[in-house]
Amino acid sequence: MRDSAGPGGRPPQTPPVSDRPGSAQAFGHPAVPRPRDPGDDLARGPSARTDPLAAYIEQTYDAATATPGEGPPAWGYRAVAGLSGHLAAMRRAVYPVARRRLGENQHLLTECHAEAREAEWALRLLECHLSGEAAAAGREFDTVHTWLRQCLDAYQAAERALVARVEERLTAPEREQLAHGYRAALARAPSRPHPRGPHAGWPGRLAFRLHAFWDGVLDTIDSRPGVARPR
Repeated sequence: MRDSAGPGGRPPQTPPVSDRPGSAQAFGHPAVPRPRDPGDDLARGPSARTDPLAAYIEQTYDAATATPGEGPPAWGYRAVAGLSGHLAAMRRAVYPVARRRLGENQHLLTECHAEAREAEWALRLLECHLSGEAAAAGREFDTVHTWLRQCLDAYQAAERALVARVEERLTAPEREQLAHGYRAALARAPSRPHPRGPHAGWPGRLAFRLHAFWDGVLDTIDSRPGVARPR
């Protein structure tokens, strides 16, 4: 883990955030200079490849971090939803296949699990910052964004290595099947980060469904823009 994160995957001296943010509020820190849109940095996903899963993952990153003239609230909620859904879909559809096919290279999967949870904590802090929770509102947006960028950099490096190793061990039809499984899981995935939740085995499968359902309810109540999942 990086030195910038404390125990439990949180930045140093960041108070714990609650499990349920309040209704979406306008993002407002006028004193923080914003010379560029943070989506320009977060859009750096895995490099373009011809493998179907890698291509789908790149599309997911592009969709999650695109900024067509939107301000921080709309961009932030879509980024949180897209990246949280991606992390959940990887656990639901890709990690089980990796566990069976990696053999002696299980350390790649272990690293992905650890970096994914760290990224979820960073997404959780961004979500709380956008929704105006007291535990996060006192932190400047640039600090939150920098930590998220660092976590995603580390996670994407681990993810690229894992995906490349898995896909090289699959036949062409198996790679297509894995890619479509990821897309199907992404369409049903939770739209908010859940770093405390179970992520493996039957508890993880149950949590995936419950989180997805409850996140959809909260997104409707909070009227979060741009986070609806295709059904």
